[in-house]
Amino acid sequence: MANMVRIEDIIYDGSIYPRKKPSSSVIDEYADALLGGAKFPAIILEATTNRLLDGYHRWKGYAKAKDQMIADGGDGTTFDVVECEYHEIPEGVEPKLYALYLSSKHGLRPTSDEKEIAAQEHFQKHPGCSLELISKYTGVSTKKVKQYIQPLIAKFEEDKRSIIMRLDALGWTQEEISAKLKELWPDAKGVKQQSVAEILPEIGKFRIPVKTDLDKGHPPDEIAKRYAIPEIMAWRIALEGLSDAERMERLKIKIQPYDVWNFAKCHNLFGDQHPGRIPGELVAHVLYFFTEPGDMVIDPMAGSGTAVDVCLALGRKCYAYDIDSRHGRSDIIVHNIAVDGPPDRFKKADLIFWDPPYFSKKDGENEKHGYIEGSISRLERNEYLDFFRDSLSMIHSRVKKGAKLAFLMADWDDNTGEQEGVFIWDYANIIMQSGWKLMRHIQVPLSTQQVHPDIVNKFRESRRLARLERYLLVAVK
Repeated sequence: MANMVRIEDIIYDGSIYPRKKPSSSVIDEYADALLGGAKFPAIILEATTNRLLDGYHRWKGYAKAKDQMIADGGDGTTFDVVECEYHEIPEGVEPKLYALYLSSKHGLRPTSDEKEIAAQEHFQKHPGCSLELISKYTGVSTKKVKQYIQPLIAKFEEDKRSIIMRLDALGWTQEEISAKLKELWPDAKGVKQQSVAEILPEIGKFRIPVKTDLDKGHPPDEIAKRYAIPEIMAWRIALEGLSDAERMERLKIKIQPYDVWNFAKCHNLFGDQHPGRIPGELVAHVLYFFTEPGDMVIDPMAGSGTAVDVCLALGRKCYAYDIDSRHGRSDIIVHNIAVDGPPDRFKKADLIFWDPPYFSKKDGENEKHGYIEGSISRLERNEYLDFFRDSLSMIHSRVKKGAKLAFLMADWDDNTGEQEGVFIWDYANIIMQSGWKLMRHIQVPLSTQQVHPDIVNKFRESRRLARLERYLLVAVK
C-alpha cells in the first residue's frame, strides 16, 4: 500500500537541497500536468522526519495545482496529499549527497556544478573519506571526484601531516597518534598505525627544506605560511639543536635566575585565549630550571595548551589533558581528572606542571570567556581542597621516583573574613601530606598591567586589596 502524506507536512531543508535553485518553469509544468490528470512517481522523504530528499518540483507542483483548482472554483482537496516513499539515509553519507543521488535517477538531473558542490560538502564533513563512495553517489568517476575536491584533499593531507608531526614531537607513540587521527577523522583512510609509520619518513623528508629555509634566516612565521604548518612547529624546527639558553634567547625570553618571576604579558606564540591563561614565559622558566631536554611533561589541566606549545619550542615531550574541548586542539586529550583520576601516562612523567582553575572563579556562565560547567573552581572550599588531596596522592603513587611537581596557585579570601580563606600554606600542607617533598617556593605575581585602572580605583576607594600574588610550589617524589 502506498504511503500518503499531506503536502503541508513535508519539511523542506534548503541545506540539503542539491540544486543551486529550483526551476519555476518545471513547477508550472508539473502543476499543469497534474490538473490534466497526470500521475508522477512518489516523492521521497527521510524516514521519521518527513524531510524532503527528492521531488521538490513535484511537491511544489501539487501545491500550485491545489491553488489553481481553488482559484477556478474547486475545493482543492484532490491535491492535499501526495504519494511518498520513506528512505533511511545510508550511514556515512551526507543527506545532500544522497538527495543528489536520488535526483540523478529521473528527468531534471543535477548539473556538474551541483555534483561538485555536493562532493565538496561531503568531503568537508568527512575528511579523508573514500573517493569511491562519493563517486557512487554523484555518478561520476573517481578521477572526476578527485578534480572536484583536490584542494580539500590537499588541505586534509596538510592537516594530517601537521598533527602527526606535532604529536610525534611531543613523544606520542604511533598507536596513540593513530587513535587520535581516527578520533578526528573516523571516515578517513590512511590513519592506521601502519599508515602513521609510513608517513613519518615522509615528514622527515618534508622537514629538510623547512629547516634549510629557516637556517637561511627566514622568520618562522613566514616559513609556517610557506609550508602550511603551524607557526609553533616552524619554531620547533628552527630551535632544534640549540641549548635551552639559546632557545630562550631566540624566543626573546629573558631568563630570570631568582625566586621571583615577573612577566608583563602572555607570549603570543604559546596557547590560545582562555580564562586564566598564563604567560608561556612562566612555563619556559619551569622547564629551564626543573627539566632537561627530552623530558616528559604532563599537564593535567591544559586549558588552551600553553604548556604544550612551550614544550614543543623547548624540546620536551608532553601529554596534556583538559575537560574543556572548545579550542579543538589535537594535542589536548579530553579527560576529567576529577572524575576519572590520573591516566596511566602519568607513569612516564618527569614533571607534572599543574595550573588548575583557582578557587571560586565562578564565571562559567559566560561560555566564551569563563570556565565551563564541571570546573573545580565551582566546588565548595572543603571539596576543592579534598580534590587536590585525593588527586595529588594518586599522582604521587603513580609517578616514578624523582618526578617533580610544579603547582601554580593563588590565595583566596572574601575580603570580609566571614568565610575561611584558601592560602598557599593550605596547598603546601596538602602537597606534603600527599607524599611529595617540597623543593622550592617561587613567587610569580600577576602583572599590574593586566588590571584595568577602573578596578584599581574601586579597590582603592573601598580600601580593599586586589590580588596580584601567585605562587609556584615545586616538589619531588
